[in-house]
Amino acid sequence: MNTFSTDALLFSKWTKESQHELTERYYLVVACQRDAQGRLARVVMQDINTLLEQEMDWHELEDPANWHMGWN
Repeated sequence: MNTFSTDALLFSKWTKESQHELTERYYLVVACQRDAQGRLARVVMQDINTLLEQEMDWHELEDPANWHMGWN
């Protein structure tokens, strides 16, 4: 499991682990959405090559089979 602080996610760099989508592989967290209690609920990831954005549950970033922190 990837471990990180939810307070430090904004503008963090991530690499998507997928052999099928080589062009959409490197992402930047461009927004963090919080619920009414102030807890992190969702993040908006932006592909650094195409600038396409996707919204996702932040818990998906904890799965090392799909994501790892940094652009490696």
